[in-house]
Amino acid sequence: MENAPSIFAKQHPKIRQILEQAGSPAKAMCVAMDYAKAKHVALFCNGFGDILKKAFPVDNSAAGLESLLAEVRRTCQHRTIRKKHVFFGGEDNPPYVQNFIRALAAQGYLVVRINAWEAKHQRDNHQASTDTLDLLGIAKTLLQKASYCDQDQSPASHALKELSRTRAAFVGQLTECKLQIHHYVSRLLPGFLNPKRSGIAAFGSASLALMAESFSAPQVRHWRGARLIRFLERHGEPEPEKAAERLKGLAAQALDPCAELLSCWQNSLSQYLRQYQSLTQSIQCLEQALAGALAKTPGALLTSIGGIGVVLASGLVAELGQAGSWRALRCLCSYSGIVPRVAQTGGPDQPAHTGSVQRRCNHRAKNWVVQAGCSVGKHGPAELKEQYRKLERNGQNADFIMAKRLLRIAKDLMRRTTVYRPKALLDAQTPNSELATYYAELWPRLLAKWNHLLQNWEQLFNPNSALGQWRQMVQQLYQLSLPLPHKGRGQTK
Repeated sequence: MENAPSIFAKQHPKIRQILEQAGSPAKAMCVAMDYAKAKHVALFCNGFGDILKKAFPVDNSAAGLESLLAEVRRTCQHRTIRKKHVFFGGEDNPPYVQNFIRALAAQGYLVVRINAWEAKHQRDNHQASTDTLDLLGIAKTLLQKASYCDQDQSPASHALKELSRTRAAFVGQLTECKLQIHHYVSRLLPGFLNPKRSGIAAFGSASLALMAESFSAPQVRHWRGARLIRFLERHGEPEPEKAAERLKGLAAQALDPCAELLSCWQNSLSQYLRQYQSLTQSIQCLEQALAGALAKTPGALLTSIGGIGVVLASGLVAELGQAGSWRALRCLCSYSGIVPRVAQTGGPDQPAHTGSVQRRCNHRAKNWVVQAGCSVGKHGPAELKEQYRKLERNGQNADFIMAKRLLRIAKDLMRRTTVYRPKALLDAQTPNSELATYYAELWPRLLAKWNHLLQNWEQLFNPNSALGQWRQMVQQLYQLSLPLPHKGRGQTK
């Protein structure tokens, strides 16, 4: 009966296993917890929902953990419940409770988390909110609704999620910083950050250096042409003469900024430039750390898809988890918010009504999935680009449809631990010579995606990693040489 359909299709399999192994729901115990910074609140109930111990406070400390475990042992002894039939759960785990949860898991208990929105709708009273009402909603959700187990994720997956979200926060700060720089530049020299008008790439080396030099329209006009050309050449501008000429022309047409506020604006711009450079360096360091974390997971295989780089692959795996924990594709698409709502009523003969895309979803996952779908559609394999263009010509939502197809491909690659192959090469009768040619052409493109982020190639291609196992298999089966670059050099080994 393991494969029989259930009305609790979203119930966590380990909770279901505990309830089945206990023999009777009365012999299983659910510990519902309402987390807080200083004191949690816990409630014990059995699999039937009968309350075994009313709500009581638990300190968020080592002493509180020990007192909670002592209460669990006493209740288990009194009710003849075995330790392996006890599980804990609470709403989305905040940072201040993660050490507490990790300590519980270290004691051998199953610790799951539930969605706060679902727990709220399980409360008996929707007009009020107390610790007791919240706990009852949490307990009902644990026994009836969806739950998630953080123990199923490896340390590499946790690290990937932390690094990916930290990078996203820094990118948001960087965007805000760039907007402020635009704000001051529009006063000091309007149009400077528009390459079509100034001839200089916005936020490039030459652009940043110019803005740090008491930047203003009068100051640029004051520069001699030869000196400006040498300055731009020194900072890597490809066509310094043309750029200097256009920049001089832009400064000549600009109105002078307010003399009384010029120094104030220049100082403010200088501080934002420092912040911009600091954030840029931090993001680069985080991306290198992301590459190291992704290399330890099967998610590294996603970089074999054209249009998917290390950052995009990291974001996808960070929010969706490892392929082994992915649910059915339709559930995954709903979780990512890329499928429309469907409403059907009035009997089986009545047609379903398709509405707009739902708002309730994992917005971080949606952001990464849609970005990846768009990138693959525009820069990916030829067959996927053609599908993307066809969807656009038909007036369909190409990004969402391509994102759904990408999730199907990603799930397959990570579960089979192999790289992407075009549809024409998926046939079992494909000659080995064609596969060898494809892998030989894929190899330099794959290395290029990791080259500027990963210093230790053995970390990515060691025998225990997904890409390392694939490389070893391909070299043995197809008699190919897939050399790794030397650290810090352009040579290979």
